[in-house]
Amino acid sequence: MQSLILLGHYPPAAVLDPEETVAEAITAFEQRGVRRGVVVDDEGKLLGILSVRRILNTVWEGFNEQRLYEKLTTTKVADIMRTNPPNVVVGRFRVEDVLEIMSRMNVGAVVVVDDNKRVLGIISERHIASILASRKLHIATHEVMSALEGAVLADDDPIYKAIEPMSKHRIWHIPIVDEEGKLDSLVTVHDVIAYLSSDEVLEALSSKREKEILSQPVSSIATGEPPTAKPDMDVGEALRLMRRRGLGGLPVVDEDGRPIGIISERDIVTKLPRLAGVEVFYDAIKSRLYVSRIIS
Repeated sequence: MQSLILLGHYPPAAVLDPEETVAEAITAFEQRGVRRGVVVDDEGKLLGILSVRRILNTVWEGFNEQRLYEKLTTTKVADIMRTNPPNVVVGRFRVEDVLEIMSRMNVGAVVVVDDNKRVLGIISERHIASILASRKLHIATHEVMSALEGAVLADDDPIYKAIEPMSKHRIWHIPIVDEEGKLDSLVTVHDVIAYLSSDEVLEALSSKREKEILSQPVSSIATGEPPTAKPDMDVGEALRLMRRRGLGGLPVVDEDGRPIGIISERDIVTKLPRLAGVEVFYDAIKSRLYVSRIIS
């Protein structure tokens, strides 16, 4: 068995106290550029994990109830965290095992602990994706991309229209299209978290101006001219594009530039092991995750 200490973030970038508020967690996520935080007790033992999806669920509920600021500042991390998240004891599992857990449970991270459940680190889909990006995988983007499921916005759509699919369907990257349906920009979950964490927005929310704040055009926080993937692009190339632009996902567009899907780190990590004939092997010495396809 290879040691997991070779892969992941040690300690986790975001370690949360269960008594912190959701507003404080949003600030921590933005400052550290993460989509999840590990929750520990006073001894550093694992209590749970808080994902950006659960944060956005809280935001969406607060917006609909017209008490968003109250919801963000009174809801505790312990109230919405996932208890008993997937975790592995350091040194006892292979990287392939972690990948299998992510795929089987459809999760984006596994916490690494010691024998006493003290948190040592975290392995996320980003860590797996980073070692997959170094080579051609001979797997096409369309094989692992997710359908848009109607999650496409126009420039003048309000920000809250992006939050709803993010909170309900775990869609972290939403294409924004022009009048012809061609890709114009991309709004990501990071864009939303960055917006919500700003002092100006939090001050406005405290003044009960949540409708005004979340009714701003989504184009005002979006990433313009995002890189794109074609359906037949190799997944390894798509990952390299993501890394160069610091994105966790790319719009997949047709020949006319119209978005037809999204390929994300989560799609790649959770779907690769399920593709017919695909085998995964991690070389600990070279720190490489090899993916091969058996063609009959």
